Amino acid sequence: MKAWKIIVAGFLSFSMVLFSCTGNNIPVPSKLDRIRLVGTIGPMSIPLAYMKEHHRLASIANETTLEIWANPTQLQAIITGGQGDFISLPTNSAAIFYNKGVSLQLLDCSIWNILYLVTSDTTINSIKDLKNKKVVVPYQGAVPDALFQVILKQQGINSSSDIEIIYATDPVQGSQLLLSGKEKYVLLSEPAATSVILRGQSSSSSFTRALNMQTEYAKSVAGGTPIAGTVALGPIKNRPDVIKTFVSEYRKAVQWMLKNPVAAGEIGARILAEQGFTSEVLTQSMQNINWDFVLAASAQPDIEKFFNALMQVSPNFIGGKLPDDGFYYKE
Repeated sequence: MKAWKIIVAGFLSFSMVLFSCTGNNIPVPSKLDRIRLVGTIGPMSIPLAYMKEHHRLASIANETTLEIWANPTQLQAIITGGQGDFISLPTNSAAIFYNKGVSLQLLDCSIWNILYLVTSDTTINSIKDLKNKKVVVPYQGAVPDALFQVILKQQGINSSSDIEIIYATDPVQGSQLLLSGKEKYVLLSEPAATSVILRGQSSSSSFTRALNMQTEYAKSVAGGTPIAGTVALGPIKNRPDVIKTFVSEYRKAVQWMLKNPVAAGEIGARILAEQGFTSEVLTQSMQNINWDFVLAASAQPDIEKFFNALMQVSPNFIGGKLPDDGFYYKE
């Protein structure tokens, strides 16, 4: 009988300790009411849309929303206003906001090339072939302009005297200038480049991706071009459990997209219908993007090399200085 009492007492003590650990001393993280995803006009929004449609974040949030930013002004308003939790954007834009004191952290780099020179001129085989020509570049001061100017400088072309850069307000205007015949050389990111080429085919105009900006960059600078990734913004940085789940699900979403380009194009068309991108355009566009999910800490050497190259043209392209180690997410 005495032994039985000891066993019961021991069981009760264990139960009290277990209850104390799970209920009192180690609180279970609360589920968020909502996670706000923010994507760009382009394929980077497809993994986010997949996560939303398939409730991939249901374990950490009751609701997942997705908003699309259309231009740098909208992006700035979203970032500075804290209007999102996880946001896809160019890596140099993330650095600019970070250097201005915005509370954010780069989680990954997923896009390593998305930019092409599109033209009907079949004689263009290198950047040097653009000497004494006019080139349309969307978004003055943004990543297409920054990368293009780095490549020009590295290959010995003076952007003020050897070439004339015409700035378009956005890729839509740049595409219209090319399709109308008003301009012959336009720097376009995907999916705009694919869209222009397909539209040209329907009107008997033959456009091609004459130059791949990653290839041109690699002629002078070793390493890749870490163009864009995802950041965690504001208070969400204080939820490592949420960030870990997001990173894991985003990686899976990118893998799903690459294995299922047709279905991914259909998802993209649903969220980008307002911008006129069809599933066909988005599916074909993915074949011309260098996707590679790399955690920010692992991509840091390539990112810093890329940022240093941008700074040689203008420190403003990354906000004046290299971001410190706090900029890079580490698992």
